[in-house]
Amino acid sequence: MPQQNTLPKRQLVPVFSSNRGLGETATTLSLAKAAAARGETVLMIDCCQGLLMEEAGIIYNKTLADVFFREANMRDVKYVTSNEHFTAVAAGKMSLNILLGSLVALSMEYDWVFVATESGCTPAHVRLAGAADASLLCYSSEGDKFMRAYWMIEAIRRRFPEYDPMLMSFGPQAQANESALTLIETVKEFLGAPPPYIGHSTDPWVAPKTLVQMIDQAKIRNAA
Repeated sequence: MPQQNTLPKRQLVPVFSSNRGLGETATTLSLAKAAAARGETVLMIDCCQGLLMEEAGIIYNKTLADVFFREANMRDVKYVTSNEHFTAVAAGKMSLNILLGSLVALSMEYDWVFVATESGCTPAHVRLAGAADASLLCYSSEGDKFMRAYWMIEAIRRRFPEYDPMLMSFGPQAQANESALTLIETVKEFLGAPPPYIGHSTDPWVAPKTLVQMIDQAKIRNAA
């Protein structure tokens, strides 16, 4: 009888935001909880100045910056929640660019590694997008603010043409469908295949649905 493969899946999933202050940390936390509820091991990495740790209600005094620059012990940086499969760490003053070189080592023990990033599209964001097994791109549905998501997709696809994030809208729900349709059509016209729109942040089913889509996307990527 063949042995079941129990090695961690090590799926790297960054959560990007094209606009400031959307509340994407709550979505990152929901994704982590959804994965942990499946019985899978989860690591959340807070690269957004402690906002994710605050959202999770985790009080911490050591960060990854303390490990890399002050010789702190890694055990003191990992904060395990009430769910034994759910671990969180804060990057602190360690930049995303520096963290990228350590993501492989950090993810070895986990099925899922969710990285909450600060809004924007720096070279480090682009590199992280290229390394990801799946990713979520959050944007505002208010007015024409969704175009920031378009510009971010354009910037990343210049280096990684296959970049295909899942899109999630935040902000006015009444404008969600229209902004999603316009964004998808704009990407389709100028950049090629449009990313899938997963839903609005207030939809109660959006986190588990997103996770299932990420599982499917990671399978396709790993099989390629």
